[in-house]
Amino acid sequence: MNWLILLTIISTSIPLLVYSIYIIGAITAKNDRTQMSQEWPPVSIVIPAYNEENFIAKRLQNLADAYPMDKMEIIVSNDGSTDATESETEKTFEKYSLNGILITEQRSGVNTAINRGIEKSSHEIVIITGADGLFDNDTIPNLVSKLVSEDKIGAVSGDMIPLAKEDTLFAKSESSYRSIYGKICNWESNVDSTYCFNGAVVAFKKKAASTLNKRRGADDASMALSVIKNGYKCKYVPDAKFYEYVPHDFKEQRKQKIRRATRLLEATLFNHEVCTPKNGKFGMIIYPLRVLMFAVVPTMTFLAIACWAILLGSFNVFYGFIFLGFVAIIILTGKIKENLVSSFIIYQSYLLLGLFNIFRDVHIWEPNKRD
Repeated sequence: MNWLILLTIISTSIPLLVYSIYIIGAITAKNDRTQMSQEWPPVSIVIPAYNEENFIAKRLQNLADAYPMDKMEIIVSNDGSTDATESETEKTFEKYSLNGILITEQRSGVNTAINRGIEKSSHEIVIITGADGLFDNDTIPNLVSKLVSEDKIGAVSGDMIPLAKEDTLFAKSESSYRSIYGKICNWESNVDSTYCFNGAVVAFKKKAASTLNKRRGADDASMALSVIKNGYKCKYVPDAKFYEYVPHDFKEQRKQKIRRATRLLEATLFNHEVCTPKNGKFGMIIYPLRVLMFAVVPTMTFLAIACWAILLGSFNVFYGFIFLGFVAIIILTGKIKENLVSSFIIYQSYLLLGLFNIFRDVHIWEPNKRD
């Protein structure tokens, strides 16, 4: 019994400690508004795309309104689409007189598609975004203004606002999760740097970044980590918004989230060399905390739930079942009203499954159903 009590205390304490640090950081983090640049530099916008015929035209139209057209080139890196993505892209380029480049290659995965787009880009500032969402009129100006505000800033990312067709438990869990995610990234950015970028709203200086690994690691996190390893800072820009269509049903969200968790874990664990005093507070504080958050806390969370159920059940079996029922009710309350506790448990399950999935090759992705 003593070993069970000790294990319960340890497995409960680690998640509480890690997330207490993050919650305090998120609450106290300052959101410094970006001072808009007076002159807009030219930018290259890279869109990796696979079977996006239903979204690409609307996305390109949105970009045409988001930044001065004479300062922007748009590169659609078509990763072997089997639908009408290619023809829709060409028609939309012509319709809006966009300075557009279409690259079509065989299916190789998002990282390779992004690398191809960057190689074709002609400007020093590159923006990576997705085909399945929208910018508002201030998104690119806010990103670019922050990026060029200091020489030491090598990459920036903005806030992701989820859009779903239905208010299911899983759609609401995404919204609740995003409500705290951005605040945590903003706190890390204030401390030093953050590498937990939103891949559909990223801007960087080419001189600061390195080529993405073709098979390992999320493109956004890997890009940010390469920038940090090259001696630059990565900053979060809460005012730069990307409105993303997200899956609302369990099967589709589960597929997307496990893949994203796996890729994020790959980027984190396979770039462990950033954990060094040379990288300042990022290497000594932020990165170790993220390793705990992504690789340790999920295991400890479900171990703690199991330990509490067994411990309570040792007094009376009924108590153990009551506790597990209470946990299930907490998760289901997310259907009625967005709440962080429900979202926390759901997302720990995705991270735990991502850990089991980490040595599988998941660099080829499939788009989720979003309508």
